[in-house]
Amino acid sequence: MASDAILSEGRNSKAGLIKGRAASYIQTPVYWYPTIPRVLMIVVSLQLIAFVKIPGITSSGTYWLSVGVTLPFLGWSLVYWKVYQSVFVTGRPMKESLSSSEWKSFTFSGWGGESLKAFILESESDSKDLIIYLHGYNSSMPRGESRALQFYEMGMNVISLDQRGFGGQGKRKDWTLLKAVADIEGLLECAPGVLGFTPNRLWIYGHSMGGFLTMRLSSHPSGWWEGALEGIILESPVASFPMLIDMNLPGRAIMAKPWVRHILRREYERIHPDLGVRYANSELPFSGIPIVPVLVIQAESDEVLGSAHFDLVKKHLSTISKIHVVDMPHTAQVDSSERRDIVDAWMGHQVSC
Repeated sequence: MASDAILSEGRNSKAGLIKGRAASYIQTPVYWYPTIPRVLMIVVSLQLIAFVKIPGITSSGTYWLSVGVTLPFLGWSLVYWKVYQSVFVTGRPMKESLSSSEWKSFTFSGWGGESLKAFILESESDSKDLIIYLHGYNSSMPRGESRALQFYEMGMNVISLDQRGFGGQGKRKDWTLLKAVADIEGLLECAPGVLGFTPNRLWIYGHSMGGFLTMRLSSHPSGWWEGALEGIILESPVASFPMLIDMNLPGRAIMAKPWVRHILRREYERIHPDLGVRYANSELPFSGIPIVPVLVIQAESDEVLGSAHFDLVKKHLSTISKIHVVDMPHTAQVDSSERRDIVDAWMGHQVSC
């Protein structure tokens, strides 16, 4: 279990979220005027009430005409709702415990100024190096804890968290990747206050979706860590958000891809009025190419992402990356000595440079 000790954010504890370059920050506007779904629900409710309460209503041509006009809109709304639930609402949070008692918790300001919880392992060797570990979609920090502990054993400071919508952060509506990116920018901004010093060097390790976030962050660094970022590690990374969404959509929704993409575009623009990355461009190379050295560790038989994401990574990152294909599954719950040896060797070279 993690320690009950709570660390403050130091000088950042009452500060607002400082905007970085990788995310969108304007909060979702709230509209009070009637929307089509609201009007539709009212109309359908009135039709049902009329059907039950008014004798002979079913013999009215006008009534059936109104039902006939309403049904296509109702069908569209149901498709809209299903796509929204599949993409913008996270599942039930997993309650999992950390194995190391050395973790200490602290809070920081994420997207929209929301207070989020993160954890830190403070170096026992007075190291001024920091690594951030980011887990994947529908996963949690404890599932990939072995990755974080590996760097702690190297003598480094380590920070990690359950990301927005997963693990201990709770279920979320209007979830987006850009909110997750903003959370990490907020986490990085508060790190010096938590550590008591500004790290000399920074690395980010991202697994699966965390890999996509890592690529976005490392291609748009900002603040103190713009000059401190030394490299990134990507383990079986997501390289295309559209491809990921296609995999997670209900079967029949795939048959209506133009509609689905229209829904996704509308929702992204509603949630993020300052949207910097369009849905169709949320993939390599448009989402950003890292400007630091990259280590890629790819599961040989990736049962979750297949080979398409890795193909994109090889196409766009091969000139700046050391790429290793490892005999292990996609999930971070499984680790291997081969992966650890590769990371040890690469980090040994990085630290000595």
